[in-house]
Amino acid sequence: MIDAADLGRQEAVFGRAFAAGDVTLARALYAPEVVYLSPTVRLFDWPRRIEGIERTLEFIALTIQRCEAIRYTAVEQEVWDRGATAFVRVHFDWTAGTRRLRSNYVVLYRYEGGPIAQQELYYDPSAPPEVLSAG
Repeated sequence: MIDAADLGRQEAVFGRAFAAGDVTLARALYAPEVVYLSPTVRLFDWPRRIEGIERTLEFIALTIQRCEAIRYTAVEQEVWDRGATAFVRVHFDWTAGTRRLRSNYVVLYRYEGGPIAQQELYYDPSAPPEVLSAG
């Protein structure tokens, strides 16, 4: 279970991990048997359902390997279901070449009495990222 303060701390850890380009810094946030769901898997020909902490971290690392100067910001967040579920809307900004880009997406976290048991990402996979600056 999670409360608003813990969710804020969790998102700060994700922010530091992405800024460092090292998602393993967020390892402690996940249950060993975490389930990760994201439409991004289609871009890398991965299964729709990723199971286990090692595969989850491996996939997330794959998705950010070409991103530079990442800034992960939780812009909205809410805890539901007495701490069993949390919602976070994220601005994920990064540099690609000379352009600064943003992806705006939603994450649903599910908890079963401890760390993240399931992480579900939602965004429009057909929409290009927002261009913040063209350099």
